Amino acid sequence: LIAPYGLLLLAQKRVSFFRAAAVTASAAACGAALTVVVDSFFWQRWLWPELEVLLFNTAENKSSDWGVSPPLWYFYSALPRSLAGALPLALLGAQLERRAARGAVAVALAFVALYSLLPHKELRFIFPALPLLNVAAAAAVGRCLRWKGYTGFLARLALAALAAASLAVAVAMSAASASNYPGGHALLSLHSAEAQRGAAARPLRVHIGNLAATTGVSRFLELDPTWEYSKEENLTIDDLASRGFDRLLTEWPEVPGYRCQALIKGFERISLRRGLLPIPVPVPALVLADKVYVLEKDPEGSTHPCDAKSPIWN
Repeated sequence: LIAPYGLLLLAQKRVSFFRAAAVTASAAACGAALTVVVDSFFWQRWLWPELEVLLFNTAENKSSDWGVSPPLWYFYSALPRSLAGALPLALLGAQLERRAARGAVAVALAFVALYSLLPHKELRFIFPALPLLNVAAAAAVGRCLRWKGYTGFLARLALAALAAASLAVAVAMSAASASNYPGGHALLSLHSAEAQRGAAARPLRVHIGNLAATTGVSRFLELDPTWEYSKEENLTIDDLASRGFDRLLTEWPEVPGYRCQALIKGFERISLRRGLLPIPVPVPALVLADKVYVLEKDPEGSTHPCDAKSPIWN
């Protein structure tokens, strides 16, 4: 983000090139030193995380292994979902408050456009651009609140509607996000279940599948030092059956030689349902679906898949 914003400040002659370069270099050196020390400690090897991520996403272009999205996905999906009512206000602010907001909007959109060149896209990648767009939205709100008469009344009415809509979107998205980490919930519940069974002291070999690994599982959840946690990728059902893992956190409900211990539901979509009011007002509701299956190795080699009667770990 500092590149497009720095170019804007230089074009506006608000900073000198050499002073900006000195401040930027100093800040980058301090930040790099801090991240190298912290990440090297946690990963138990020397690494510069920002450089590794940059090379992985650009030079090696391996981020696409985790999925790809259309080139304009940030503009038609990510930005509307993350900004809600602030998005039209940001665009309005760029028109009404050209000196205060236009530059911020231009920098933010340029930043998003640059990230759109990468095939793999995630909302978190464009988080640094959101405050700039919110600043532009705030400038538009300030201008609207200064309007008088009938125009001012309509502007306030529109702002209230946008605020209500944004609040509804935030509540719905928060509820969806809370249900969007079945992998982490599965691993925590597995630790609790094994402790209740008196098996906490017995070392287990647990395989964490791709879906579980990307929906909440992290090294901070590897709570038992006697367990072996495997995140070996691209294993087929036959591979899992032959590896001899004690427990599986997998997206497959059935693996030969394993029985279902529990299933974990996660966010599927938001649907509109009729509310309880006399007026048929549609009310958003979360739709959950089976996401992660916890399978236990059967001592007799039998296979018992997860189904509608299986226990659900909430």
